[in-house]
Amino acid sequence: IRVLTPGANLKVTLAQMNLQVMLNILIHALSLPGTSAREFRRIWRFLDERCALTLRELGEAIRGWKCNQHVRDALFSRYYSLLNSGFFTDNPAEATTLEEEFQKIRSGGALIINLQDVSSVDRQIVVEYTLGKLVELLTQWKIGAVFLFAEEAHLYLRETYWDDIVTRMRHFGVFTTFVTNQPDTIRENIYRQADNIFLFNFTNEHDLETVSRAAKVDAETVKSIARDLPPHHCLLLGKAVKDFPVVVRVRALDVQTMGQT
Repeated sequence: IRVLTPGANLKVTLAQMNLQVMLNILIHALSLPGTSAREFRRIWRFLDERCALTLRELGEAIRGWKCNQHVRDALFSRYYSLLNSGFFTDNPAEATTLEEEFQKIRSGGALIINLQDVSSVDRQIVVEYTLGKLVELLTQWKIGAVFLFAEEAHLYLRETYWDDIVTRMRHFGVFTTFVTNQPDTIRENIYRQADNIFLFNFTNEHDLETVSRAAKVDAETVKSIARDLPPHHCLLLGKAVKDFPVVVRVRALDVQTMGQT
């Protein structure tokens, strides 16, 4: 089990990234407007052609770029967000590549990206980078299939781009599990792709309504069973139980399940 903490033992250089991953970060995590994104694309290609993709050169390029002042201001504010995140570095010796990390666990293991104590904006940057890099590595057949667990998914699911992962990427080998106690934060298009739902005790009507829309059984059945679930019991819906609702008892773990583990 390898634990990677952004800003500590997980940093990346701009040269490691492709343009699309960076644009995903700027657009989906940092809300960069379309006009500014087009100018950023031109700046990136300008630097790439000169083999000068570094944070320092990017800042200088934005400063001297001939464009509308509002566009420059928008680019600078996002540039400082990238800079202040501590996730990016110009020192290749500090950088971590996900390809190498996956190589280290080729015979089996887990990569944990530790988002504890990471600010909301920085969390979105790291999640967006991870998703984009997974898509890149899988489409280029650089890694095998992966199971992706999005723990506390409600903390970053809404502001980041998961559509590619839950639709196209399952064909390349990303099998995703979302873990959340706020079901209404997950978009309906993601629920529609879900093969299985493991539902614990929820009493909130809105939460139950959200989940029941995704199940292939009638909403009233889901609501009536879920409301009355005792502790340590779970309602299974989906392909795992051939779309027949099944209640199971969940074994207790011999570890503290309070975030420490």
